[in-house]
Amino acid sequence: MKVQVVYTTHCKDAKILAEDMARYARTYAKPISDFCFDEDIDLLVIGFEEYPCLKDKELEDFISHLSRNHIHNLALFNLFCFKNKQMDKVIQLCQKQDLPLMRETYSCKKGIKPKQILDDDVISGGRIYIEDMVNICINYY
Repeated sequence: MKVQVVYTTHCKDAKILAEDMARYARTYAKPISDFCFDEDIDLLVIGFEEYPCLKDKELEDFISHLSRNHIHNLALFNLFCFKNKQMDKVIQLCQKQDLPLMRETYSCKKGIKPKQILDDDVISGGRIYIEDMVNICINYY
């Protein structure tokens, strides 16, 4: 089974969580700018962070280039500070593209302080999330 974990390039906390999740799924995390769109992938996990008053054009462009022909399952995770509105927008964009979006997503609140490390609960939740998504793909799809 081919699992790919990607994250938006400007998201430092999402990168840390994506790398840990990828290790747990026995793969590597990479920025979405390094993603190969022609590769067949059983499970693509996309990570991003929500910034107030900032539209993530990089993420929107990336999702608009994805194809159901190459992506068999798509999972999302994000980190947010105040409100979790961007996840809803990303889900709508994936549905517009007719991508095979998994039903479950992983959202977690991060601290406001810039040098704060991710909480152990956030990391362990990410590990459980990716393990569940991999198991669902193996056993049901």
